[in-house]
Amino acid sequence: MDEQQDQDARREADALRRDREKAERLARREAEKAQKDREKAARDSERDEARRRQDAERRERDLAKAEQNILRERERAEQEQVKEAERRKNERERAARDAAREAGRALREAEKAQRAAALAQQRAAREAENARRQAQRAEQDGAPPVQPTDLSRLPADVAVLWRTPEPARRGPRPGLTLEQIADAAIALADAEGIGAVSMARLAESLGFTTMSLYRYVASKDEVLALMTDRAGGRAPSVGPEVGDWRARLELLVALSQPVLRAHPWMAQTTSVLHTLGPNRLTWMEAMLAALDDVPLTEAEKLLAVGALSSHMLEELRLVAAMTERARATTDEVAAMGDVIRMLADRGTHPALLRAVDGGAFDEAPVADDEETLGFGTVLLLDGIEQLIARASSHPQPAALPPGSPDAAEILAVSDRPGTLTS
Repeated sequence: MDEQQDQDARREADALRRDREKAERLARREAEKAQKDREKAARDSERDEARRRQDAERRERDLAKAEQNILRERERAEQEQVKEAERRKNERERAARDAAREAGRALREAEKAQRAAALAQQRAAREAENARRQAQRAEQDGAPPVQPTDLSRLPADVAVLWRTPEPARRGPRPGLTLEQIADAAIALADAEGIGAVSMARLAESLGFTTMSLYRYVASKDEVLALMTDRAGGRAPSVGPEVGDWRARLELLVALSQPVLRAHPWMAQTTSVLHTLGPNRLTWMEAMLAALDDVPLTEAEKLLAVGALSSHMLEELRLVAAMTERARATTDEVAAMGDVIRMLADRGTHPALLRAVDGGAFDEAPVADDEETLGFGTVLLLDGIEQLIARASSHPQPAALPPGSPDAAEILAVSDRPGTLTS
């Protein structure tokens, strides 16, 4: 009985112990759960706090960024204003400089025009004084005074050819003469062609500045007139002792050919009024004088001499063109006859091909020998001879062909190039 009670007591004690242990375990679990809940709540609180801090920091950064953007925009606007003000200032300064430059240019042009006018007045005064002194000397020598030519009525490029040298006077001698200017221009044209003759190149070759050259010549046209008249030289004296009119004209043509061949650029500068200088008039006089004793009218003589001179100039142009082509071409160029033979058809161009087969294109178009008259020159002289023969067979001078210009019209043509009288 006692043992049974002891066992029951032990069982109850074990049950109580198990209950306590269970209660303790439950209490511990509850405590652990509560601890975990507290820790989770603490973590959540910390996370929320961190999020709030981050949000606050983000708001602060956004606010600072916005303030920085506002400052940058303000600075950019201020910089744009400064740049705009600087640009306007630069434009005003540039406009002021341009205006000052234009004013200076206008002032220089006005001064240049005044200097040119003053030089022209001085030149006219010197020429008038020279003419007066020449008239006085002629009067003292017993010769009738020469009436001075009013150069102001002539074109500038003609008047310069008749300008008399200045009288000797005290002080430094002039740095240049018209002859020196003409010689330098001729040397340039002979060496490099007429295109190389400019006021700048001419002044450089003479060792002067371009502006100083304008003290002696007013334009390039005057230079061209000077160099053309000087290069042509004076005509030789060809009198009756040479022979009849044809012999005299042939001699004049033969003597002019070396001059023209030496200066082929004359074909591009010579014209009726362009070189009516002292030398040019001697050639006109010599060629017209060769026809003094022929029964032609004065207009016919001038027309005949003009045709002859124009043909000489055309030959000069042809020689210059052939020389320039040979200088510019490095490849071998087929002869004209060979080219025509390749292109022409005997059914369409029989006469042209007969000329090719006959060697017509193998001959030089102009005489290579300067002393030999070309075919065209001989043909013109034959025509003049026929004109003289026809005039000799009529009691009245032969009339000019219809539409032919008279002598006044020939001299009035200033744009047609010529060498001696054309």
